Amino acid sequence: MKRSFYFIPVWAVMAFAFLSCGEDRTYEFLAKTEVDNWIEAQMREIYLYYQEIPQLEMEDYFSPPEEFFPKLLASQDKYSYIEVPAETDAATGVKLRNAIQTVTYGFDFVLTDDPTGTSRQVARVLQVLPQSPAAAIGLQRGDFITEVNGNNVSSKNTGLLENGNGTVLTVSTLSTDEETGELVWDEEATELTLPAAVPMENNPLFLYKVIERDGRKTGYLVYNEFKAGIDDSDASYLEQMLQIFQWFKEQGVTDFILDLRYNQGGQVTCVQLLASLLAPAGCLGQEFARFEFNDKRQDSNYSLNFLTEYASCNLNLDRLFIISGLYTASASEMMVNCLRPYMTVNLLGTKTLGKNVAMTRIDSPYGFVMYPVTSTVLNKEGQSDYASGFTPEYIISELNYYPWYELGDPNELLLKNALQWMAGGVPPDAENVDQPEEPETPESPASLRLPRKPASGYSSILSKRSPAAILPE
Repeated sequence: MKRSFYFIPVWAVMAFAFLSCGEDRTYEFLAKTEVDNWIEAQMREIYLYYQEIPQLEMEDYFSPPEEFFPKLLASQDKYSYIEVPAETDAATGVKLRNAIQTVTYGFDFVLTDDPTGTSRQVARVLQVLPQSPAAAIGLQRGDFITEVNGNNVSSKNTGLLENGNGTVLTVSTLSTDEETGELVWDEEATELTLPAAVPMENNPLFLYKVIERDGRKTGYLVYNEFKAGIDDSDASYLEQMLQIFQWFKEQGVTDFILDLRYNQGGQVTCVQLLASLLAPAGCLGQEFARFEFNDKRQDSNYSLNFLTEYASCNLNLDRLFIISGLYTASASEMMVNCLRPYMTVNLLGTKTLGKNVAMTRIDSPYGFVMYPVTSTVLNKEGQSDYASGFTPEYIISELNYYPWYELGDPNELLLKNALQWMAGGVPPDAENVDQPEEPETPESPASLRLPRKPASGYSSILSKRSPAAILPE
């Protein structure tokens, strides 16, 4: 027997309650709950999990938007979120993540356990933006920051590493005790004084180059976010991507390593373009990805095809090597899933996060923006089974090694192993392989494995809260 369910909004019950008290205060109630009622109405229409929205209490409807929105989320939804501007921009009236440059010292870091075995934490530098305050004082990828303003680094003072009017960093180096063989911190540390944080453009096309080895030309791209441009009205990063791939093609690139280790996701149209530049030429024009919405919106289901208009920049590859890390998620995983029906996608690094859903940006009339999960992402074979993440064929966690080399250096841990795999060998540092294929040589300096695997904690990358795969508006 078919069942029908009727939703009676809580606001209607509450309005009746206000009216039944003798004095008609309905307009007062509606004014105080207008914003939350608007949020709920939107979510009950477009939210992928609308049928699992929890039952709310009357008092919930008097919460500010940033507190009310999370109360609507289904238990399995870890990704939907709301952006409420902290301050108002005089020109636009709204100041949000995608519309401004970030005020920053210009480096990303992650908190980890102390590799020497003490109970304290350290901050390890992941990457440094060129021409940033951090670059100006000589901070480098892989540096261990042990103190900030003379205090041990901890989750309580990470904000001092991200922005401010300046701060003093203590950078320490590791060495091996000659008697015990244990890792220890060198007695002499370096103090670096950061000047004030500045607004900086964080170009997601962080680094690109061609690596020539054994007669093979390999393109290498570090891509940190699927983002079209500096703000929502700009497409300069997509234009730059086309220029880069035109250059790759002119250089005669025949293999490719896509480094997504710090890429949390972004706009699906950016994924579509990048995939169209990498995939076999024969698949251009065919279905790349499909998006399926809730049962109220089945007419909205649609597909994205590989783009044919940029065929002149297409590399016509039959295989792709992707470097993954702790932060590889959503649009990055969509790239893996939706390319696999057409080409061999080889994954090296650490397990990805597991965001197999897409989100829609909803601009409210009240000055905030919502990003609810609205669809499932599938490839052309209808597969979307990566909610637990993709496990690489060869697992290597860069946090387990030192020293680090700069991104793009052929001796950098993950790039070096990807090149070895590409050449037909077994990645020598793979943690799920019993023995390396061959020992390191002086011409190929090694990153040494730490005796203790450091657990990671807070990261400035996660604090940016890059959205999951974002659908076009």
